[in-house]
Amino acid sequence: MVVLVIIAMLVSLTLAGLSGVRQRAKEDKTRSTIRKIDSVIQSMYESYATRRVPTAGTTPVLRAASRLRNIRVSMTVEMPDMWGDVGFTFPAGFPWAQNSVYQRYAAYKNRVTTVTPPSDPRFILYESAETLFMILSMSGFEPGCMESFRADEIGDIDKDGAMEFWDGWGRPILFLRWPASFVSPLLPAAQPDPLDTMRVTGDWAMTPLILSAGPDEAANDPLGTASGFGIQYRPQPTPPSYTPPFWLTALTAAIPPSPSICVGNVNGFVDTSVPEAVKAASDNITNYDLLAK
Repeated sequence: MVVLVIIAMLVSLTLAGLSGVRQRAKEDKTRSTIRKIDSVIQSMYESYATRRVPTAGTTPVLRAASRLRNIRVSMTVEMPDMWGDVGFTFPAGFPWAQNSVYQRYAAYKNRVTTVTPPSDPRFILYESAETLFMILSMSGFEPGCMESFRADEIGDIDKDGAMEFWDGWGRPILFLRWPASFVSPLLPAAQPDPLDTMRVTGDWAMTPLILSAGPDEAANDPLGTASGFGIQYRPQPTPPSYTPPFWLTALTAAIPPSPSICVGNVNGFVDTSVPEAVKAASDNITNYDLLAK
């Protein structure tokens, strides 16, 4: 009997150890996938510091505000994190923004809607993960980047015709272009937006966020309470539409006032008053974690 008890204890310890090893392996795989995605997204983000865009204005401040607005328009066209940003009709004054990337993304979205029309709930279920895959595979920024991803890092979890990058637990990896309220020791809220060289806005740095729900696989319910990732990641309170999203309305308003989209933006915010949100966010794995190391 004593021998059997000892054997049972050894077996349970071994199984526990194997479980821990498998969990760490999934975490390492997730970090590897996020690192590969981040290498492209960060390069794109940094390129906007020297991007040539149209400017207008009679004073240096007005020209700086116009340039910042148009850089953000370019970012939205080329780094969309929701289907409502893809292929929408610009107001007058932005013909230059409808570039080749805009055209490719719009064509891709049309193919997706053929499989899954916007009325289908799946259309917005994992939209930020799906647009992230579209960016890397179709932007042309680093044409060979997709060759570095393995087959098990890519899938279509909701079977809507749009692929996603998957973490170690087989869940889509989230993308936030402007995580305005994401809190990180690496990115204090007081740090100004590096693209706003003349500080014409009160906006702070909005380094793109790439995020996995982590071991708890909270992405099973991405549209649940405070989102399945524990953060609010949709810049519109309602499902995206085909009309210009709110940020463009704000940026095309009179300049001044400054073209700020950060003020009041809860993108990336974890509501600490919602226990489910805090729990879901507690084990998230992000590209910010990689920078810390």
